[in-house]
Amino acid sequence: MKGLYRLANIEFVRWMPFAGPLLIASFVIPIWMLRSAASDYNMFANHPRYEDLYAASGCGLLLLFLLALLCLYFLITIYSGYWGSKSVYTYLTLPIRRESLYWSKMLVFATYLLLFIGVQLLVISLGYAIFAAKAHVYLEGRYAMNNGLFLAFARSDEFRLLAPYSFSRVLSSVGLLTVLMTGIYYGALCERSRTYWGFAAIGVAALFAYRILVYRLNESAHLFEPRHLYPSSMLMLALTGFFIWHSIRIVKNGNIA
Repeated sequence: MKGLYRLANIEFVRWMPFAGPLLIASFVIPIWMLRSAASDYNMFANHPRYEDLYAASGCGLLLLFLLALLCLYFLITIYSGYWGSKSVYTYLTLPIRRESLYWSKMLVFATYLLLFIGVQLLVISLGYAIFAAKAHVYLEGRYAMNNGLFLAFARSDEFRLLAPYSFSRVLSSVGLLTVLMTGIYYGALCERSRTYWGFAAIGVAALFAYRILVYRLNESAHLFEPRHLYPSSMLMLALTGFFIWHSIRIVKNGNIA
């Protein structure tokens, strides 16, 4: 555990110069975009729903862009061990369990990924406060809506992807998140160890994750309860378990050196 703790501290310090500004930008820029979008309306304009305003402001595209940057930096931290001082070779010779190297990177990436999602939920809440405050000034608040944020989450497929409200959707979101985290690292380990057949499993995970995302982002267009989310979630969790098991096996065998 001491080895894992020390390696995790090193990873946190390495991430901070990048992740800190990215988290700040993921909060400040969307708030500014929502505020700018809301300022275009007045008392006589036809106001959109909040979730439509959020989508029209470009916050959803910004979220995807910043998420891609976060995942890209995770890959950079993995491959940086082979550049310059080639620290990966030093880590593999330390008197610690080799899987600690794997878990330290996964722990730090998962932490910053969860912080990123938390910031987005905070942005959605504060953005709605800005949106609602503008409605309160019209005719002494007659245009204001009660429980508007709750209704926005109930109507928006994108919001429910970040904050699901039923167990099947929670399981689905967790499966997508874990297969993303473990799949990125597994792909890098397969490339380093020349275990190219592992990319077939990554391709299967990517295909099913894409199909799940397409469905989840268009759930409101479907009439019946999506019971098939359970099998797909189980598949995502099973692939996550496989990625973790095989990644640790590759690291233990020293094939990544």
